[in-house]
Amino acid sequence: MDLRQLKSFIAVAEELHFRRAAERLGMAQTALSSQVRGLEEELGFPLLFRTTRHVSLTQAGAVFLDEARAVIERLNTGVEQASIAASEGLNRLRLGGIDAALVWFLPPVMDRFRKRFPDIRLPLTEVSASKQQVQELLSHRIDVAFFRPPTALEGVAWETLFEEDVFVALPASSPLAKRSSLSAQDLKDTKLITYARHARPLLSAMVLQSFEAANVQPDIELEVLEKSTLLALVAHGVGAGLVPQWTTQTPVEGATFRRYDSAIEPLKFGVAWRQSDDGETLRAFLDLTRQEAERIQARFAASN
Repeated sequence: MDLRQLKSFIAVAEELHFRRAAERLGMAQTALSSQVRGLEEELGFPLLFRTTRHVSLTQAGAVFLDEARAVIERLNTGVEQASIAASEGLNRLRLGGIDAALVWFLPPVMDRFRKRFPDIRLPLTEVSASKQQVQELLSHRIDVAFFRPPTALEGVAWETLFEEDVFVALPASSPLAKRSSLSAQDLKDTKLITYARHARPLLSAMVLQSFEAANVQPDIELEVLEKSTLLALVAHGVGAGLVPQWTTQTPVEGATFRRYDSAIEPLKFGVAWRQSDDGETLRAFLDLTRQEAERIQARFAASN
């Protein structure tokens, strides 16, 4: 069964005349008859009563006509919606990112991009897990993603933008705040606020691995999903927590930050996109992204 058969049947059913139906479709009457007959053979029952002077629908034909019309209508709607999506795709770049991207890194990049390309939309979606962002890229739900490695990157291009040190966020009233930097050993008697493993696997592992390497058992008070929650709890004196360097760029009343000397390695932050994409809009956005990353890396270096 194919669309030509369905369209041929609909034309005959509506005209109840093979010649007029053939003229309407711009095809030979014999070809039209062959299409309808092939459809009936495939279905296994007649759709039309035929005489030399008259054509009418069988009861099955009347039922099938409604369904055939619905199929063609759905197809036409799908083509129309796909066409709209294709044209919109030329005027938008869909972004996805972790919290660091959304609340800190991307706003200045997006502002500069909009000034250069005011007609291009930049829809933005928060996606916390790296694996999920790769899936979103490959399924074409987003076009550019910002997150931390490692992750499976088959079909996805990845570029590290900059590296961040790890800091300890602690109550400003803590005696440890008098030190310029802190280690896992320094925090052994401090209640820690850390990250739920299922929500923040990279950060959760970062905390546990650094304490394990220092042969220190962390005193974990509670786990949170968001860094904003962690910082609010720190400010209220609940405990201390490890955070990426970007969170230190905004003052938090009641909290202070000290460099964490026991971090195994810096935290990488980068951008990903589909390897098959190479449009002018994407290239322009990536150029602005790299420029912002250079500014941030210089700012981090100056604070060391």
